[in-house]
Amino acid sequence: MARQLIRFNYFKPKLATDGEEDILWDMKPFIEFILANPKAFSGAVVLGDEISDLEWNSCGFDESSNLYYIQLSKLRSKNIPSRKKINQDKESLQLSDDEFLGEFNLLIFDPETNVLITQGNFYGLTTKQISMSLSNLRLRFKDEIEESEEENPSVIFLQPIIDKHAIARVKTNDIYRKVTIKGADYHELANEELSSSTLSSAISALDQVNGVNFEITISMSRASKEESLSQEEVRNMVDDIIDLKEKSLDVSMNLTSRKNEENAIEYVDLLTPRLTSSIAVEVENRSTIAAEYIFQNFKSQNYFDPQINMRGVVRSILYQS
Repeated sequence: MARQLIRFNYFKPKLATDGEEDILWDMKPFIEFILANPKAFSGAVVLGDEISDLEWNSCGFDESSNLYYIQLSKLRSKNIPSRKKINQDKESLQLSDDEFLGEFNLLIFDPETNVLITQGNFYGLTTKQISMSLSNLRLRFKDEIEESEEENPSVIFLQPIIDKHAIARVKTNDIYRKVTIKGADYHELANEELSSSTLSSAISALDQVNGVNFEITISMSRASKEESLSQEEVRNMVDDIIDLKEKSLDVSMNLTSRKNEENAIEYVDLLTPRLTSSIAVEVENRSTIAAEYIFQNFKSQNYFDPQINMRGVVRSILYQS
C-alpha cells in the first residue's frame, strides 16, 4: 500500500451569457438528472486532441451529508507509456482505435453553499477543461429537458474561492520548500526599499546584464522534508511582494510550504490565494482509486473533520464576501 496526497480546489460555478450578468449556476437539477437518467446523453466532450468523458457509474448523492458527486475522465491516446518488467525489454501498450488511457477528476457539489469542489490530478483535466466539459454536458441536459439554448447558450466558468487568511497562515509555517517570484519590469522595482536580500540581489544582477523581466525560483529540491529555506528571508520576500503589489507594481509570488513535517504541503499564490485542501489516502499498488473511496475520505478527513471543518471554512469565506 502507498500513501497518496489528493488535493481539492474550491469554486463558485457560474454561468456567463452574452449581454447578461454572470449568475451562480445551481448544479443540483443537472446532477439529479444524471443520477435519474443514466446515459441519457453522450458524456464525451472533445477537447482538442483529448476527450473528456462523464463516468456515469461514478456519480452519486450522499443524503446524510447532502453532497453530490460526479466523476469526469480525461481520455488520451498520445504519449502512451510502455509496459516493462525488470531486466526485460519494454513492451508497447497496444490500444484499439476506440481505447484510451483514462485520468480521473472527482467533482463534489454542495447545494447548501452552491460550491463546486474539484479533485486535482496532475495528469487529469485542467480547471479550464472541466469548465468546457461541464458547459457541453449542461447544454445536452438542457436539450433533454426541452429547454434548449441553441440561440444564446450559456458558458460555465469556475470562479476560485479566495482564501483571505492564507497569507497570514503561510507566514506562520515552519517549513518553506519552494519560492517563485516573477516581475514584468525590474526598473519599476530598482528604487524600492526591500527587506529581502535575495530580491535586492536579483534586481541588482538584472541591472548589470540589462535585463527587464525576471523569474526567481529557489527550492529545497530533494532535501529531506523537514528541511526549509530560511524562514526569515522567505517572510521578508512575502512582505516585500505584498508591499510592491499594493503600489500597483507588476510582481507575483508562489510559495510551497507546510506547517511542519507532519502536515501536507500547501501551495499558495500570494496575490490570489485560492482555497484548497487535501487528504491522504492509502492506495493499493497497480490499482485505480475509486470515486466513492475518494469521496468518503474527503468527507471524513476534510469537509466534516472536527478540526479542519472545510464546510465551515467555506461558509465563513462566503459570508464575509
